[in-house]
Amino acid sequence: MALNHLVAGAAAVALLASAALAQDAQQTQAQAEPMHLAQEDRDFATEAAQGGLIEVRLGELAQQQAKAPAVKAFGQRMVEDHGMANDKLKQIAEQKGIELPQELSEDAQQTYDELRQRTGTEFDEAYMDEMVSDHEDDISAFEDHVENAQDPDLRSFAEETLPTLRQHLDLAKQTQEQVAAAGEQEQPEPAMAADAPSGGEPGSMSLEEVLGSSVVNQNGEEVGTIEDLVVKDDAHYAVLSVGGFLGLGEKNVAVPLDELKLGEDEAYLMSAQTEEQLEEMPEYEAAQYRPYQG
Repeated sequence: MALNHLVAGAAAVALLASAALAQDAQQTQAQAEPMHLAQEDRDFATEAAQGGLIEVRLGELAQQQAKAPAVKAFGQRMVEDHGMANDKLKQIAEQKGIELPQELSEDAQQTYDELRQRTGTEFDEAYMDEMVSDHEDDISAFEDHVENAQDPDLRSFAEETLPTLRQHLDLAKQTQEQVAAAGEQEQPEPAMAADAPSGGEPGSMSLEEVLGSSVVNQNGEEVGTIEDLVVKDDAHYAVLSVGGFLGLGEKNVAVPLDELKLGEDEAYLMSAQTEEQLEEMPEYEAAQYRPYQG
C-alpha cells in the first residue's frame, strides 16, 4: 500500500516538473520570437524612436552652439523630455521584440551636419525653424497613430506623449519669434546712396569706386589720387598719391578719412588741404597700417 502511494507521489512530482519545464520553454520561446504586431505599429515605433533620437542630438548641439539663452534652454528641454520618451518607448519595444534604431538616419544625419556648421544667430534661426517643422510633423504622426494603432501599448504611448509634443511646438514658435526679432534688431541701418563718409569710416561707395578717385580741394584744384584705404588704431585712412610730374617724384601719404567727403560728383572727393601741404606730410609706411576690409 505504501509502495503504491510512493509511486503515485513520484508520478505527480514528475508531472509537475514536466509542466514547469514546458512553461519555461514557452516563455523562453516567447522571449526569443518577436510578438506578432501590425506593420503600422512597428513602423510607428521605429519612426518615433528615430525622431526622438534626432531631437536629443540636436538639443545637445543647441546647448553648445546657440547664442540666445532661450534657444539653449529649449535645447536642454528637448534632451530631457525626448530622452524620457525614448526610454519609455524602448521598454515597450523590448517587450514586443521590436528592434529600434540606435543611430541617425541618413536624412537626420545630414540635418545634424548642416546645423553643426552654423553658430550664433544663424544657428538659432535654423535650429528653431527645424524644431517648429519637426514638431508639426511629429504631432500629425502621433495623432494618426492614436486613431489607427492596433497595439494598445503603443497607442497609450502616443496618447501620453502628444501633450508634451504640443507644448514643445508652442514653445518652439515662441522662441522662433524671439530669435527673429533679435535678428532684425542686429541688422544695420542701410546707408543712403549719397551719404558722405562719417566718423572715419567709408560711406556707401564700394572700395572699387573709391580707389583711383581724384581728390580736389575747395578751389577745385586736384591735389591727389586715392590709392588705397587702410586702418590704424581703429581709425580709417585714405592713402593719397601726391606731387610729382608724369609719375616722377610722387609719394603716398595717409590722410584721415574723416577729412574727406563726397562732392556733387561722387567720383571725386574733396579736401581742404593744398597740394603743397599734402606733399609736406610724412610718407606713408604700409607696415604701420592694415588693409581696410569692406
